[in-house]
Amino acid sequence: MGGAVWYVETALDRLYRFCGALAAVAVVLIAVFVGASVVTRLMGVYVGGLTEGAGYAMAAAGSLGCAYAFGAGAHIRVDLGLNACPPGLRRRLDQFATAAASVAVCFLAFYFLRMVRISWIYGDISDGSDGLPLWLPQLPAAIGLVVFAIALVHAALHYALTGESRIRDNDEALLVEPGKE
Repeated sequence: MGGAVWYVETALDRLYRFCGALAAVAVVLIAVFVGASVVTRLMGVYVGGLTEGAGYAMAAAGSLGCAYAFGAGAHIRVDLGLNACPPGLRRRLDQFATAAASVAVCFLAFYFLRMVRISWIYGDISDGSDGLPLWLPQLPAAIGLVVFAIALVHAALHYALTGESRIRDNDEALLVEPGKE
């Protein structure tokens, strides 16, 4: 059983890293779209869809990067109150927060997938100058939310079964010793 769990966790970690890489590509696309928009406007040429493309890439980057950022401990957490708690209570509160976030993001991912399906069925087209079928830019964002939901459920189950958090604690990286800035 231990080998199977290791294999699943390794596969999931690779999925989270892959989505993080896709989010990085989407950030580069944002820069390309914005840069192309600036250059074409300076040249007096209008290229439709550049602004919309930047927005679509931003939505993809925002959702595709969630699972990777969560595993890396880069999400904002309220540690001030947790640090004042005894370790046992802190662990239970952290487990509760992870489980609650799992439920909330699963709900969000479900309805986002439903929105993509409805856009597909009804053939919704964007209102912008690109005239793109809406399910195309919605799909990467939905996939990112599904993977984030998987990461949260994965973390909640891992926490419940082992008592250990899968989230890296980046507090040490944020501390700067005097004279070593």
